[in-house]
Amino acid sequence: MNRSENEEYIIGCVSLLSNKITQFGDSILPDITFKQWFLLIMISKMELSEKSINSIAEVVGTTRQNVKKMLVPLENKGYVRIEKSNNDARALKVELTEKAYQYFTENDASTVRETNRLFSTFSTEEIDGLACTLKKLLCSFEKYRKELQDYEQCKTDI
Repeated sequence: MNRSENEEYIIGCVSLLSNKITQFGDSILPDITFKQWFLLIMISKMELSEKSINSIAEVVGTTRQNVKKMLVPLENKGYVRIEKSNNDARALKVELTEKAYQYFTENDASTVRETNRLFSTFSTEEIDGLACTLKKLLCSFEKYRKELQDYEQCKTDI
């Protein structure tokens, strides 16, 4: 395959892998979906003292509306608390509850076990190489997004 064909293959493969990872996660996680679990993990890793729906959307790389749509069922199940921000009356802050942290603790061992099983055919070097390549791909997407924003800004300035 030439470079363009390989690039198309990579995009298609990443899309297929995304679906397969979601199916994998859904099959090993009780009570919540893989996407909900991923959202909770990302929120738990954020360094901001007050996490708003907007800041979560930025970190996760999606829209505010998508994050809100995912948070409502998590709030109904008791994994998050959504309240008006103390710092900005227009914003909603999100806090993980004790139930979310308990969920992480209770499911960590089985999640690690199943993930290790999934990657059992990979050597440590292959895992390191794949992780490095995926980080580079994420950086390329971020660079592309910034260039697109700069271009759009230039068009509106003219």
